[in-house]
Amino acid sequence: MSDHVTRPAENPEAEVVETIGAVLTDLVEVAERLPVPPDQAERIARILDRLAEELGEAAAILRTQQ
Repeated sequence: MSDHVTRPAENPEAEVVETIGAVLTDLVEVAERLPVPPDQAERIARILDRLAEELGEAAAILRTQQ
C-alpha cells in the first residue's frame, strides 16, 4: 500500500480523482487481507485511519469548490 504524497493543488478536481482512486486501490489491498490476523490488526487499522483521513481531505477540497 502506497503512501500518498500531498502536494499543492494545481487542479483540485484532478487531485480529488487521484486521491479517491489511490484510496480505492489501497482498500482493495486491505480487503484481500481479510480476515486480518490479530497480530496485523493494528497495522491494518492504521492504514484504514490514513485512508479515512485522505477521504476527508478530498471531501474538504470538494466543499471549497462550491
